[in-house]
Amino acid sequence: MMKNCKPTVAASLALMLASGLSCSQKSPSPQGNQPLPAPEPLPTNNVAAPKASVPTNNLTVTVVSNAPVSPAIATPPPATTTTSAPPVVAPSSKPVVVEMPSTPPTPPAKFYSDEPTLKPCCEDGPAAKHNYYLSFRAGYQHINYHDNRDTYYVGAKFYANGAGLRADAGKNAWLVPDATAEISHQYLPKPDSSATPGTGEGMQFRADFFWPWLNWTTHTLSRTNAVCPLCQPLALSFGPVAEVGFDQLFDGSPARLARYAGARLTVNHNGFIEYTAGGTDGLSGTRQQVIAELPIYASRDGEVRYVLRGEWNRADEAQPDVLSGGLFLEMPFSIFAQPKKWSDLIPFCHK
Repeated sequence: MMKNCKPTVAASLALMLASGLSCSQKSPSPQGNQPLPAPEPLPTNNVAAPKASVPTNNLTVTVVSNAPVSPAIATPPPATTTTSAPPVVAPSSKPVVVEMPSTPPTPPAKFYSDEPTLKPCCEDGPAAKHNYYLSFRAGYQHINYHDNRDTYYVGAKFYANGAGLRADAGKNAWLVPDATAEISHQYLPKPDSSATPGTGEGMQFRADFFWPWLNWTTHTLSRTNAVCPLCQPLALSFGPVAEVGFDQLFDGSPARLARYAGARLTVNHNGFIEYTAGGTDGLSGTRQQVIAELPIYASRDGEVRYVLRGEWNRADEAQPDVLSGGLFLEMPFSIFAQPKKWSDLIPFCHK
């Protein structure tokens, strides 16, 4: 009996095993029949470089690696510029030697282009640089006042150029004037109350004070080697002027005071045009006066000049105007002792 039981137990165990296997095959998996993901590769110390994309059938397959990628630089660094060095010039075999003058240069003695270089009255002392000098005047004059007179004119004129004083005065330079004083023999108007109105022989003295507040220089009319003072660089000055003096007739009448003030425009310091108003004792009313004095010829050193002068003195009442004009030769007194300079008296003579 025991022999018959052993095969039965073995058969039952085989049946149970077969049924279990069949049940396991029939039951569905929770994830389906999907393959398991591949295990992640272990990190290594060697960083693999990113691989380029390989196009396949118009599709791009990109292999992503675990290596960190540096961020892209938005702005590239500026390019460095290099400056080429200047070419090296080989020194010449012979050095250049610059010789300095033995004496230092000196400034010009004349401020104006045609200003005379006469010796001042005072040779020594600080006044020598202020250009004080004396000149002799002679010529022809015509005067018209109730009558007409043609007469000779002889006089002496003293110049005082205050440029040096103005340089020393600094900010007070506008107070320093140029001054002239002239005494002359000529025909003068008689007083209106005279029994025989007209002109008479006499002596006139005038002192002028001019303040050159505005100054200009022009080369418009300049010509090379020109003897005409108006054909050279012109230095113009404008400012107020005051004039005082007296007229003395030789008929025994007392001296008469004259006083005028106005404005003046100078040309190269020696010529001028001025307008003044004032009066002269013996002549009625307030007088208006226009005077023009222009040099038409000057020697090379400016010491000898021929000058045209005109004067118009007008009253505001029923009195005739005083008109006068003349041509004068002006020269320094020292020319009489220098015969070699007498050729300068011939006008427009080029040497």
